[in-house]
Amino acid sequence: MRETLLIDDGPFETRAAVLKGDQLLELQIERAGNLTRVGDFYNGRVSKILPDMNIVFIDLGPDGDGFLQLGDIPTNTRSISTAVHEGEKLLVQVIKDAKGEKGSQLGCRFALHGANLIYRPLSNGVVLSKSIKTSEERNRLESLLERRLQDCGVTVRTSALYASDEALTQELEAISHEWADIQAAWNAAKKPGPIGQRKTPLTSVLKNLLTASMDVIANNVTALNETRNYVAQHMPGIPQQITLWDQQTSLFEEMNVEAELEKTLKKSVPLTSGGNITIEPTEAAVIIDVNSAWQTRAAGTHSAALTTNLEAAREICHQIRLRNLSGIIIIDFIQMNGKGEVEKLTQTLQSALDRDPRPTRLIGMTELGLMQMTRKRGRPALHEILNQPCETCDGSGYVSNEITILSEVYRALQNEVRFSRQTQLTIEVGEKLASQLQSHQTLMEKELARPIAISTNMHFSGLDYKIG
Repeated sequence: MRETLLIDDGPFETRAAVLKGDQLLELQIERAGNLTRVGDFYNGRVSKILPDMNIVFIDLGPDGDGFLQLGDIPTNTRSISTAVHEGEKLLVQVIKDAKGEKGSQLGCRFALHGANLIYRPLSNGVVLSKSIKTSEERNRLESLLERRLQDCGVTVRTSALYASDEALTQELEAISHEWADIQAAWNAAKKPGPIGQRKTPLTSVLKNLLTASMDVIANNVTALNETRNYVAQHMPGIPQQITLWDQQTSLFEEMNVEAELEKTLKKSVPLTSGGNITIEPTEAAVIIDVNSAWQTRAAGTHSAALTTNLEAAREICHQIRLRNLSGIIIIDFIQMNGKGEVEKLTQTLQSALDRDPRPTRLIGMTELGLMQMTRKRGRPALHEILNQPCETCDGSGYVSNEITILSEVYRALQNEVRFSRQTQLTIEVGEKLASQLQSHQTLMEKELARPIAISTNMHFSGLDYKIG
């Protein structure tokens, strides 16, 4: 079954959802102010060397600083001091976004991601996804690509199974041209700064989520055309069904994504058996607890504990991907005493994790009965993008941030436009929100093609609003 990428593009954020049938697999929200820089190239300058830690700090120009570790440099030397020198010009690529006071992690083992191929200019040969299992397909892909590689390597993604030889050849050619353009731009660069085309919220979504086996539905003409241009440039020869959503109801509401998005911000997730899981992200790790509630019945040969744990394991893997949780993840399953039950649970977890495109390592059960795993860090978790620490509860809780509220108000006004013929939109808001809306009023009126009358109600809390 082909997957569908839904794109809900707005003035404050671009939201995307991946569906397979009726199941929501993945969510991504991108905003101009906090775009991920992972995969971006920079002309960097070595500003400081820490030989004892084998780390150097890199000046990235207007985007601040980053750090580069010895292991991320293709060199045989054991000392960072002999690998680079202070003031040296380097082409670097962002591996991890900056977080808090920690700058971006950089690398010099470059990778350019396409729909089916990952182009590695400093490697050699063809590496196939483990999910490509038949010898016939493996031989086809290796034979097709190896004879077209010149002093470079590629990793073949699972989606290549569904791409024609012509599409793969065109994609390889397009990525190699992109790499040549990056090299030329770096050679010409005089000052530290970004190299190549800058991402937009929409292109960031497409780069991270779009594959050859997806259809696309966009909520407006601008997003539709930008998606078509992106596919023509980065995925030549790959047939994509890209359509415009022209229904009166909003795309995310009609596809039930809006309701699922709200659930991802809740601490507790119910299970159909009657149990539930609670998810608590902390600075050190993500802690997940499985509760049986009133579920006490076994299923077939499985004990009641294993029955609930197996259901919880599948839902946990689903929620980890939806919420984009990463780092160390600790799961406290219900205690099991039956023979082979831990092994059965581990197999179910691993099977579900194998479907996650983000690399995840299942470590296993500790002596205390806690399941450990790690998921590769990349973009911020969903709750970090949408929320900010609550000022009135000493940082122990979260509230929606400014862009989240503005986006919510904009979508509410957009719905009013769809279902009302009024020539002017009216909205009553609290004092704090009134100030935020007024600073963006011109942009919203342009997007909605309607004037907006904003009135302040002193009885409303800071972020409350009422339309009409």
